[in-house]
Amino acid sequence: MKKTPQPEFHLDESSAMPLYMQLVNAIKLAVAEGRLHPGDVLPSERTLVETLNIARGTARKALQQLLEEGVLVRNQGSGTFVAPHVLQSLPLLESFSEMAVASGGEAQSELVGYQRRASAPEERRALQLTDGKDEVVELTRLRKINGIAVSLQTAILPAALLDKISELDESLYLHLEKKGAPVLRASQSFRAVPVDNKLAHYLNIGEHEPLLLVTRTGFTHEDKPVEYTRTWCLNDYYDFTIELHRKES
Repeated sequence: MKKTPQPEFHLDESSAMPLYMQLVNAIKLAVAEGRLHPGDVLPSERTLVETLNIARGTARKALQQLLEEGVLVRNQGSGTFVAPHVLQSLPLLESFSEMAVASGGEAQSELVGYQRRASAPEERRALQLTDGKDEVVELTRLRKINGIAVSLQTAILPAALLDKISELDESLYLHLEKKGAPVLRASQSFRAVPVDNKLAHYLNIGEHEPLLLVTRTGFTHEDKPVEYTRTWCLNDYYDFTIELHRKES
């Protein structure tokens, strides 16, 4: 478990604001100011009661509201943590590592699958491979921010771009840059999908819960596709925003 320096929370008993709401706001402020980071462990309910001299029900109500708002996440047997939030402003093109840093966390990946194989029809269409014998590399990773799993990602690449798994560091986009095939633009689609056994296992959630599936095709120089990626995102941790403009008359 990550050891977290415990921030101080100050409550004012003379205030008209309920103590539980004061604690909610104090924890939110600590997150906003960077005194608490994604993956940090919150003081236990008992610790809050003892250090702040408040009722157990007050601490419990504050933590429950923060859990419902997605500020905190609870892992059974491990404690309550500050939840990561992956913020992506479209049409800004960012790698997962860049989005993690922007959210105040550190990207980590757990490799759960890697194979070199013949390409499937859908992959040949996405990557514009003309020969049915063209091989691809399938790379499946559990994406984490400060140790908390936020998504499962499967990336399909032309086999020539990843000869050995040992070539790959944390960032796939950085690897593609080194290969002379940086991702310069991408098309991306979103849809809600149900959870199957594999997703439930890796993301530690119940079956049939909805996930957000983000499908991306990334293009390099001369509009050549170099990645076909599907990312199953836990809804609690992802926020996508896009700026829209009305068509000029």
